Amino acid sequence: MSFTLDLIINPVLVSLAVIGGALVGFAFGRGKLVKAHSTIHRLESDLMLSNEETLEAQKALVALETRVQEQQAIPVIPMKINGKDNSKEKASNK
Repeated sequence: MSFTLDLIINPVLVSLAVIGGALVGFAFGRGKLVKAHSTIHRLESDLMLSNEETLEAQKALVALETRVQEQQAIPVIPMKINGKDNSKEKASNK
């Protein structure tokens, strides 16, 4: 007597296993896709909030610069005491 290995493959069980594996893979892929979309949405909202804060800071800076320029609208004429620049003479003597 010789030993023979006869595999009996049931086509119904194989097709059910393939369909079940495809459904499980689809479910895992769909879950990853939903998680990625939620992460992208959260990052986009964080970026929009950051851009909004940056724009508010720039508006405040422009308002501050405008206010400073309005305060400096009066011309200032520098006064010279001797009429000569003493710093050049000191630098040439050294």
